[in-house]
Amino acid sequence: MNVLAHARPRRVEGVLTRRSDSGLVLYDPGNELVHVVNATGAAIWELCDGETEGVEMVTAICELTGLPWEVVEEDVGGLLHDLEEAHLITVADQSA
Repeated sequence: MNVLAHARPRRVEGVLTRRSDSGLVLYDPGNELVHVVNATGAAIWELCDGETEGVEMVTAICELTGLPWEVVEEDVGGLLHDLEEAHLITVADQSA
């Protein structure tokens, strides 16, 4: 697995969430930006607890969706990258 194997993403404090019919709406009051994620993205968001490693996230989403590991790994990695770029999560490698 890539660099996410030992990463433990953590949600940034202060991000407000609201469930929608299709997933989750994330509001960052600091930047006054709204982000919308689908149901799978909402599950990944919930796993960004600072305890769950990237490899555990991929396993959980594989079980949830039934999709192949390679597809889920790419999707999880992409969403985590996007959330980090939007300053909604922090990602630190905990392998050391």
